[in-house]
Amino acid sequence: MNQNWQQQFHELFFTGVKRYEAGRQSPETMFEKNEVAFLESIGCSALEMFDFCDDYVRWGDVIYEHVEEIQAVRLDHFQNTLNRQPAEHRMAINEFPAKSAEIEGIPWLPRLITKARAKLAGNLPADLMYG
Repeated sequence: MNQNWQQQFHELFFTGVKRYEAGRQSPETMFEKNEVAFLESIGCSALEMFDFCDDYVRWGDVIYEHVEEIQAVRLDHFQNTLNRQPAEHRMAINEFPAKSAEIEGIPWLPRLITKARAKLAGNLPADLMYG
């Protein structure tokens, strides 16, 4: 996999963090048009990147390396399985298993599996984050 996307992704993540701290606190204001085009070219949306930056700043519970690893898996799937075609629709929240659903006594597992599949396919609802 080309390392160039990772450098650009890294720079954009931390640029987003700085912009968020400076008051650009929406996906529409955080990123420039060419940055949104880059994100879309690697199967990531401005909203996804915004959510990671937002959580990084507000909650301190995002580790950048994990964000990049998630995007690497998504990019591989986006390029090699989806032929770089974006999802035609987003799933609705009610299509996800309830948080209380279990598999073999493990709560949330059905929901997490569905979220992971939706993340790969690029059809997570806008108000649901994976990661």
